[in-house]
Amino acid sequence: MGVVIDHAGCIGCRRCVEICPGNIIKLSEDGKAYLKRPEECWNCTSCLKECPKGAISLVLAPEMGGTGARLRAERKGGVTVWTIYKNDIEISSVTTNVLEANGY
Repeated sequence: MGVVIDHAGCIGCRRCVEICPGNIIKLSEDGKAYLKRPEECWNCTSCLKECPKGAISLVLAPEMGGTGARLRAERKGGVTVWTIYKNDIEISSVTTNVLEANGY
């Protein structure tokens, strides 16, 4: 598994840079986000939830969706929609309430 940043989709808003707990997301000379040290990524998905354009995804292990499957998060008001895509086709989606997401 690993986080992937779509350079073309990045708008350079810096939200992922500011939220990354490992401080490994940086901005390139053209103002786009990239992983400076991908091997140090915790796969915490903070950047996925923060990206307003869905330019960041998490590549899923084969047992979680198969080769080439990616998880993307999109915040819509008070909910986050988690979607798994394989070959750019949506195969599964789950919606979580942002305010209740960590309520145990």
